[in-house]
Amino acid sequence: MNSTTSLATQLRKSIDDSVNRLAAAVDKQRGSEEMRRYLDVMARFPMYSWRNACLISLQRPQASLVAGFSHWKRLGRRVRKGEKAVRIISPCPVRKAADEEEERVRMYFKAACVFDVSQTEGKGLPTAEVPEIRADTKGLLAALANVAAKRGITVRYRPMEEGTFGVSRGGEVEIATGHSTGQQSKSLVHELAHEAMHRRLIASDAYGIGRRTAELEAEAVAYVVCRHFDLDVELRASRYIALWGGEGKALAASLGRISDAARRLIEDMKGLGPCAGGAATCRTGLGTATSVPTLATGRHRTCPASS
Repeated sequence: MNSTTSLATQLRKSIDDSVNRLAAAVDKQRGSEEMRRYLDVMARFPMYSWRNACLISLQRPQASLVAGFSHWKRLGRRVRKGEKAVRIISPCPVRKAADEEEERVRMYFKAACVFDVSQTEGKGLPTAEVPEIRADTKGLLAALANVAAKRGITVRYRPMEEGTFGVSRGGEVEIATGHSTGQQSKSLVHELAHEAMHRRLIASDAYGIGRRTAELEAEAVAYVVCRHFDLDVELRASRYIALWGGEGKALAASLGRISDAARRLIEDMKGLGPCAGGAATCRTGLGTATSVPTLATGRHRTCPASS
């Protein structure tokens, strides 16, 4: 076995070990009392279709957690007087007798009213904190930007709403300003993983089961790559994946895809020279940031990735 083959084998083993470690951390997070309470409440919110998610976003772009009037009431909250409803399309099955022995179900649709959590008041909802990365990793961030450029991906930095750190748009990645280079590095890896693995998903239906799997895979790639370059993001990554409904088994199911994407990114970065190792000598740490963002679809945010 030559040295190149040996190094490749070592890298694959290192990546597999990192994913297994992350899987254990995710399952540990899911088992915590704080996370169980949060996931229990979030599971009660409806998962809206991609079309309804678009309708919600068009009418109320800042929506974070959406439900109907009665649903909010059951959670101990009430819609404030004078609030304008968000209109979505709701299925309405109607049963009709085709003959004496057979009954047919026809599906009709009607307008339904929902409201964002910001339009309600009353009993508080549980939260789960996702820590922001506090680290200075200018070299790592520069290396990642160079990799993006070589892959034909434009990287832009701009202010974003609270709780959103990056967005992948298919050929273009946006990273939030106002955060440490460590957080920006982690977010950029996450978005580059989306670009490499989920580009078709970004351009079409980015919700539902496909969206959850995409977030799990992208965050796992970010964890593996950051860990390889000595940037500690384990707590953030494990909580992020847990809040997307991920678990150890799901990570194992995507191991091959995660491993391949992480390996290619690491190899691309190492091919750029010493600037790629910029995180190795930097101070890394975690500081509690905002509560984890929630989606207009009943989960997190409506953008392709809130990394």
